[in-house]
Amino acid sequence: MRKILYSPGYGAGWTTWAGDAKVREIMLTYQPIIEFIEAGGKFKDADCNSTHPKKLHPLLKQLDADIKKACGPEAYAYYGGADDLVVRSVSGRVRIHEYDGNESVEEEGDFEDWL
Repeated sequence: MRKILYSPGYGAGWTTWAGDAKVREIMLTYQPIIEFIEAGGKFKDADCNSTHPKKLHPLLKQLDADIKKACGPEAYAYYGGADDLVVRSVSGRVRIHEYDGNESVEEEGDFEDWL
């Protein structure tokens, strides 16, 4: 069993709006944010919708730094979906579907591109 993050609200996706597969994988399972959400934390719109990195919530700044460290300085992630994040427990790989920012989770089956 593992825990993942996804954004079921409309407006902006979480992993689906990220730059590449490695960035999406980091965002999907980022433990500090999972712990924050499970402890009752919630990002506000102002914490995550700024285009200026200094205005991001400290956990999103940390995530951004960790992504750039793992994937390079040009790695891109969009944090607009953070204010709708939900933690979900899954037993295997998943595929995240997105429509108009609304993400849904599909657990592994007979498809490609699982994270």
